[in-house]
Amino acid sequence: MDSWGAVVGLGLLAAAVSVIAFVRYRERETTTLQRDVALARELRDLAGGDDIRVAAVDEFELAIYQRLFYASVVAPRIRSAAWALLGAVLAVAAALATGPGDGLLYSVVHIVAVIVAVGFGIAAIAFAALAVFHTATTPRVSFADSYANSADSE
Repeated sequence: MDSWGAVVGLGLLAAAVSVIAFVRYRERETTTLQRDVALARELRDLAGGDDIRVAAVDEFELAIYQRLFYASVVAPRIRSAAWALLGAVLAVAAALATGPGDGLLYSVVHIVAVIVAVGFGIAAIAFAALAVFHTATTPRVSFADSYANSADSE
């Protein structure tokens, strides 16, 4: 039995399961944020005119908006990079598996696998670069200025 083949197969399976688990985790985070937004609306209605309760709801909403920035702008690009990286890994494995074969079919499959691996690799790099770019350049929601203005007016 070829132990390298088994190890590579298990590694590919582990990579696929890891990417799927990561993407599912991020999707659950988005669902949780949607529930938190609905809860913040209900809490604001319940707070009425009580300044302390409204301030508590404001703090809760600030935390939600900061997490929403990540979930709506950066997370989709990270998920796309993870999928593209998985595609690249699988395509590289296919290219390596078909490399030593003889015949026209092996050659065609090998060339296609290399092209697909390069395409997915470029896509993974592009999505990772977009995630870093948006993390660095997109303004975040902050109420620090409004808090400073309200402290100055008191």
